[in-house]
Amino acid sequence: MKFTRRLSLALLGGMALFPSATLAQQDYPSRAITLVVPYGAGGTTDISARQIASMAEDLLGQPIVVENQPGASGTNAMRAVAGADPDGYTLIATTSSPSFVTPALRDVGYDTLQDLVPILNYSGPYHGVVVPGDSAYESLDALIEGAKSDAVTYGTAGAMGGAHLAFASVAKETGAKLQHVPFDGAAKATAAVLGGHVDAALVPAYRDLVQDGQLRLLGVLDGSNDPDFPDAPTLKEAGLAAEFPSIVGIMAPAGTDPEILAKLEAAFTEVASSEEFETFMTDLSQPVRIMSGADLARTIEDNLTAYREIAKDLGN
Repeated sequence: MKFTRRLSLALLGGMALFPSATLAQQDYPSRAITLVVPYGAGGTTDISARQIASMAEDLLGQPIVVENQPGASGTNAMRAVAGADPDGYTLIATTSSPSFVTPALRDVGYDTLQDLVPILNYSGPYHGVVVPGDSAYESLDALIEGAKSDAVTYGTAGAMGGAHLAFASVAKETGAKLQHVPFDGAAKATAAVLGGHVDAALVPAYRDLVQDGQLRLLGVLDGSNDPDFPDAPTLKEAGLAAEFPSIVGIMAPAGTDPEILAKLEAAFTEVASSEEFETFMTDLSQPVRIMSGADLARTIEDNLTAYREIAKDLGN
C-alpha cells in the first residue's frame, strides 16, 4: 500500500513537471493560432482564408491570426511552415502552386507530403478553357480537332504554371498543335483572348464574361463540373485521360499530433460546410470544394506525379 501510494504520488509529480501529450491535446488550443497565407493581402486566397479563420475562431475558442508571407509562388511560406514547431499553432492556407506545381518543377526546399500534413481542402478555383464569344470553336473537341491541322494559340497566367502544364498534357495525348503564349497573370491572358490576340485562354475568372457572351466556355480543367456551367465538360468528359483539380486547403507541419489535426479538421469542415460560408464564397466567385485531409493528401500526391511527368516531357 505504501509503495503504491508513493508510486502514485511520484507519477502525479512527474505529470506536474512534464504535462502529458494527452493533457496538451485536451487543452488545445490554449492560445492564438497563426494561419499563414503565402500570397499578398487582398487576393481570393487571402480573403477566403480570413473568412474561414474568422468563423473557426468561435468553434476553437481562440483567435486565428492571418499572416501574409508572399514570395516565390508561395514556396517561401510553405518552407517556413514546414520547418515550424508541429504544435498546431502554425498552419498554412495553401494552393496548387506551392503544393504540387512548383515542387514538380524544381527543388523548393521541402517535400509537401513529408514535411507538411493536410488538414482539409475547402475551395479551388475552376480553370476554364475559353474562346471569344464569336469563335468558330463551339466545343473543346472542335478546338482540339482543329489544332491537329492548324496551330491553335492559347494564353495562360505564365510559363510552366498549372494551366500550361495541363494543356501540354492534352497536346501530347492528342497530337494537337496547341501553342502556348504565356502572360504576366490571368487578367492579361483574358484580355488577350478578348482582343483576339490568342485563340483561347485557360483562366480562372471567366463567369461574368461568359454569362454576358463576351467569352464562350468550352470546358474546365478540373475533375468536376463548374456548377455555374454544368454543360461545360471536364477533360475526362471530353474524352481525355487527365484532369487537373485546383486546391485551396489548410496544412500543418508534419509531426502535428493526430488529435490536434482531427480537432482542426472538424472545426474547419464545419465552417466550410455552412450556408454562411458558401454564400460568402459565392459572392467571392469561388467554389466550396471540401476534401478531408486524407483525400487532399491523395490529390496532392497524384498531381505531383502527373506534373512531374509533364515537366519531364517538356524538358524541364
